[in-house]
Amino acid sequence: MNNFTDTVRNSADIVRVVSDYVSLKGTGNTLKGLCPFHSEKTPSFTVHRDKQFFHCFGCHAGGDIFSFVMLAEKVPFPEAVQLVADKCGIPVPAGGMDNSKSDERKQLFEIHERAAAYFQQMLSTNEGASARQVIEKRKVTPAFVKRFGLGYAPASGLMNHLRLHDPVASGLFLKNERGEVYDRFRRRLIFPIWNERGKIIAFGGRALAADAQPKYLNSAESPLYSKSQVLYALHLARDVAQKSGRLIIVEGYFDCLSLHQAGIENVVASCGTALTQQQVALMVRYVPEVVMNYDPDAAGQNAMRRSIDLLLAKGLRVRILKLDNGLDPDDYVRKEGGEVYARLLAGAPYFWQYLMAEAAKQHDLDDPAAKATAVNDVMQHVARIEDRVEQLEVARSVAEGFKVPESLILERLKLTPRRPDVRPIVPAPSPLETARKLTIAEKQLIQALLQGRDIAAALQPILEGDFGNRIWSRAVLEQLVKDPARHIETALGNVKDEALKAEVRAAVLEPFGPISDDQALDSVKRLYDSHLVKKLEEIRQQLKQYGSGPAPADLVRRHMEIVAERNRVASFKA
Repeated sequence: MNNFTDTVRNSADIVRVVSDYVSLKGTGNTLKGLCPFHSEKTPSFTVHRDKQFFHCFGCHAGGDIFSFVMLAEKVPFPEAVQLVADKCGIPVPAGGMDNSKSDERKQLFEIHERAAAYFQQMLSTNEGASARQVIEKRKVTPAFVKRFGLGYAPASGLMNHLRLHDPVASGLFLKNERGEVYDRFRRRLIFPIWNERGKIIAFGGRALAADAQPKYLNSAESPLYSKSQVLYALHLARDVAQKSGRLIIVEGYFDCLSLHQAGIENVVASCGTALTQQQVALMVRYVPEVVMNYDPDAAGQNAMRRSIDLLLAKGLRVRILKLDNGLDPDDYVRKEGGEVYARLLAGAPYFWQYLMAEAAKQHDLDDPAAKATAVNDVMQHVARIEDRVEQLEVARSVAEGFKVPESLILERLKLTPRRPDVRPIVPAPSPLETARKLTIAEKQLIQALLQGRDIAAALQPILEGDFGNRIWSRAVLEQLVKDPARHIETALGNVKDEALKAEVRAAVLEPFGPISDDQALDSVKRLYDSHLVKKLEEIRQQLKQYGSGPAPADLVRRHMEIVAERNRVASFKA
């Protein structure tokens, strides 16, 4: 495992991997982008090509290529190594990777692939005729049946096909009170559900019998699948969404599929009544703007309103598209065509414009109380806009639209408490940790060692004993002294202090340039001299207690020794 991990670390390029998640810009070794782990408008997320690590100056997330994938994909270390190897085309050794959780997930992926192939095969059988009728009614072409992997789950048969040791653990089977195991999906049209990488992690099944409940049934939660963390068809929509800067969110499988078939491919489905924080966090990685096109019924519109605040809290621009005649996206695009839908999409109003138009329909704006209700309904969402300038400009437009004094609207904004940001993935350092900083000498020594400067002989002695305990970066310097020019993340491997790790990464990103032996030695001298100065000050404070009288000989001797040591250090040459 260790040898393979080192092979992957040394072969992979962090810039290539991170670029799958973040739009990086810049030249040379340092590239920047918006951090995928917290909400921000100005890029503070930095990737260093040469040193092969990332660091965010905003939330302090940082680490090597494996750390990034673990945070981004929410997977354990062994699977992060596997993912990086897959992305970079590095073959896994014949013995595989020794990790029980990783093996379990691998087996589950294989089971879902086999199940998907079985469902697709059953779609073409006589028993699958009812599923094919639904597909034909929805005007899904054979190409998109294949692209979206549609299938059919018969009343039974999957168990015999898979022949699993523990069927229930796969999430595809259920056990009744009598201990009988049976298929979870029975007589249903099947939709595979994928993760961001396009691997099948679950299934959704639409009932074919009119009286079957529920109409839509999803796989149970599993090590692969958590409904709140998945956006349906994201792997198909991601590239187009990044290029257009916009992601369209619909509710259901067929809504998503029909729009893709109509040539509108930057579409995903939430497959639930409302968005979750985890789903919104996925969107932020790829786009700055979201268009919500939920069903026009009461449930869809209420879910849409609840989702607005989540989207705004992550700094996303939000537009709302509500289709005419009570049609959902699937019905509309089949009736009117993709071109008509695309025109509506291009003119989709911002959320506050949409809410104002809806308020005008629902309330008598000539009635003062009704008008106040309408204004409050819109402003509670406007107050969630993260950017203060944008918030104020929108507030002025709301005041103009409702014909109320601008001062009242702006005053309301001041009185409305701001929703706290979504909990950061990386714990924020404590105030004590935040206040602690590396000295210039420590930063320069780290840079010098990474550049291969031969200063171990001068630095090693001062890292030992009482003085070494006072150097915050001692653990990192000791690792770099043992192995100069090593990977900085390897040197940080055993460091538990997250604030120190963040400071070291930030220091490595500072533009020091080449450091000479003389400069490195000067940093050693300054670091040691600052220690001696503190010791002298401690002794002087003790000497003051004796005033003009005689001081203990031992104290005077220590004072003279430290003064002599300062003079000796000052005479060091590179």
